Amino acid sequence: RLFVEEAIARHQFQARAWLVLGVPVTGGLLYPQEFAAMQQTPSAGSLEVTYAISREMQNKQGGKLYVQDVLAERADDLMDRLDNGAHIYFCGLKGMMPGILEALEQVAINKGLDWGTKLKEYKANKQWHVEVY
Repeated sequence: RLFVEEAIARHQFQARAWLVLGVPVTGGLLYPQEFAAMQQTPSAGSLEVTYAISREMQNKQGGKLYVQDVLAERADDLMDRLDNGAHIYFCGLKGMMPGILEALEQVAINKGLDWGTKLKEYKANKQWHVEVY
């Protein structure tokens, strides 16, 4: 919330960011007008917003689309960003994390990487941030 209220209002957003926002229904989307406005600024293209609206969108297997599906579908981009120092933040219900961690582990396996080692690396580099309740 602070990011949206402070960074947008003061035009302080200068970085490249990818927001994957997961909600059950479109009515649960947070700050849609603010994110749209950020994407129209002179630094347009620096913010990418991908929605995972589970009750309204489908993954490639025809099931509900969750954040972990988006991360798995964009695995190469995600891993490239992390390997180049990007930070990853997870915020929401703690029940979402097991599915996300399983998906990321599968991404690592598919790339021939040890997920436990990669996760330790991200944590040691202070790239991994989790705020769940």
